[in-house]
Amino acid sequence: MMKNEMALIAECLLAATAGFGLGCVFFGGLWLTVRRVRSWRYPALGMLASLGLRMVLVGAGLYLLADGHWQRYAAALPGLLVARWWWLRRMAPKPLVR
Repeated sequence: MMKNEMALIAECLLAATAGFGLGCVFFGGLWLTVRRVRSWRYPALGMLASLGLRMVLVGAGLYLLADGHWQRYAAALPGLLVARWWWLRRMAPKPLVR
């Protein structure tokens, strides 16, 4: 492999890892929001504020990560999807043992 190809592979792996981190921020924030929403005075406003904050954080993170290169966006997307899968598996209800 050439030096440029190795750099591109490393860049894509770094972008995928960063995408996983951003996905964990997004879905972790969603999990915290859902856990605490029952105690809020205005739950709809809290959910909307949480969504806005999570989207701004992930959007800004992706914008800074990509730096104008569509390949980095494409590499971060699988990381985001893996984070979603991980959070779903982590939060899934445990089956009852009889």
